[in-house]
Amino acid sequence: MKKQLFAIPDRCTGCNRCAYICSASHEGVFSPYLSRIQINNFASRGYSVQSICFQCSKASCLEVCPESALYKDDGVVLVQRDKCSGCGECVSACPYGMIEIDNTGGVRKCDLCGGAPLCVEECFTKALVYCEPTADLAKLKGAQLRLRSQQGSPGEKRFRLGKALMDKARSTEEADTAQKN
Repeated sequence: MKKQLFAIPDRCTGCNRCAYICSASHEGVFSPYLSRIQINNFASRGYSVQSICFQCSKASCLEVCPESALYKDDGVVLVQRDKCSGCGECVSACPYGMIEIDNTGGVRKCDLCGGAPLCVEECFTKALVYCEPTADLAKLKGAQLRLRSQQGSPGEKRFRLGKALMDKARSTEEADTAQKN
């Protein structure tokens, strides 16, 4: 099997190191706003959730692009910048909010750093892993993939996904605690 990027929210501290390294390597500045990975911090609940591009096997962003600017290479959805018109169809189509229009009018999305994601190297808690899927990681990713959102801005979609993952983790923790008592 091929390596995949996995996000393990229960390990995320919300430090944004992954977002800083991503923006620095792709944009030349330390700005989480310009990163291809985004962190939802729910400070009052003590929880953080990473939003990543899942490189969907049936990528709706790729399917709707009228310019064929998005394509797949070895399982990774990539952008041909010279073909992108900046129409935003892919932005609307992504149910996870992981494609955005950048300041040049093109789109910004994760390219897995050519197969060596820097975000993973920078994540000291191992909340991001890049490996062949195990049964547990595949189950986790499957649960995350089911939490789609068709409406709203990319930020709103990421927030809803993060909140749903946080609520699910909290309800699982409460059930585990109740079972132990």
